[in-house]
Amino acid sequence: MKSRTFRRMFALFAQKQISEAPKIALLLLVLGLPAVAQKPTIQLIPFTSVFLPAEAACGFDVLATPQAGRPNKERLIQFNNTAIIAGPLFVTLKNLSTGKTINLNISGPTRIGFSGTTAQFLGPFVIPLPADVATAAGLPLLSLTHGRVVVTLDQQSNISSIQSATGTVQDVCQLLQ
Repeated sequence: MKSRTFRRMFALFAQKQISEAPKIALLLLVLGLPAVAQKPTIQLIPFTSVFLPAEAACGFDVLATPQAGRPNKERLIQFNNTAIIAGPLFVTLKNLSTGKTINLNISGPTRIGFSGTTAQFLGPFVIPLPADVATAAGLPLLSLTHGRVVVTLDQQSNISSIQSATGTVQDVCQLLQ
């Protein structure tokens, strides 16, 4: 019943306020949007652990593991050129040379968008950078970032340069020393 009332009101509004050409364009748009829209794919991505060798990060080996007793139920929601990582993620990073650990809350949402050879990261994340890229951008090799980072990717999808970085950046290597 409410649906009919809305349709009638919309039809009356359309007759009085909109000329013929925009009516047709609006009708095509309203009818076409569901056909264009695709459902995203959603998958659970429980974090297990990640090992970063000394040469890839801090000059010492780093092990990232799920924080004991904390939630770890992130989901990857994929659209055409964008992915969203949402949900709780609590990580313990450990300097394997000294045993020093830090606990991080990098729960999402984190949005990752792709366009050609450009990727944009928005939200909280830990990102290891190649030494030449980090130096050129004035960023640490292993960064805890809350904000927006836009990068250029090479043909193998490796980060080749940083276009911009806004927000807060912490040096994870320094935190682990």
